[in-house]
Amino acid sequence: MRTFVLAATLMESLVMAGPAFSADNDAAPAVKIGVFDMQTVATQSEPAKAMKKMMDDKYGDEKKKLEKQGEALKKKAEGLKNPKVGEDKRVAFIRAKQDLDQKTREFMRRVEQDEVKMRQQMVTLIFEATKNVAEEKKFTYVVDLTAGGVVYADVSMDLTDAVQKEVDKLYKAKKSEKKEEKK
Repeated sequence: MRTFVLAATLMESLVMAGPAFSADNDAAPAVKIGVFDMQTVATQSEPAKAMKKMMDDKYGDEKKKLEKQGEALKKKAEGLKNPKVGEDKRVAFIRAKQDLDQKTREFMRRVEQDEVKMRQQMVTLIFEATKNVAEEKKFTYVVDLTAGGVVYADVSMDLTDAVQKEVDKLYKAKKSEKKEEKK
């Protein structure tokens, strides 16, 4: 809600400022506002897909192993419902469950740390690409559609494809720079 109010206030200020600037020919140029869907760029661009693949490659096997251990524990839990099962088996089950819970927490912590780093890299790349596209197309402001403040935008103002192409271009350039540095 707060984002909507902030965006609405910004849009209202820009709309009100337009006529004020146009009254004086020597004043600032007209405001040109562009929009783009950051969520689409953050999930559909080449670097986003590469990051997802990297995470799957890095953590996929471990995730499957933890899931299998969880399924095996569920089966053991079913067997513990029998009143004839000894206390030692119940204690062993509890220890195994605690061990799995600990492994799962550590796994999730590592995954989350990597995801945070990747999201930061992705946001930096998207901001750089958005700035490049906005400057090239002479937009004064660019607003993220997914932030919740834009209710309607003319299709001609949508920069999503251009920003995504720029993100892909920057990603490829940075990727080739890293390859050159390794040589």
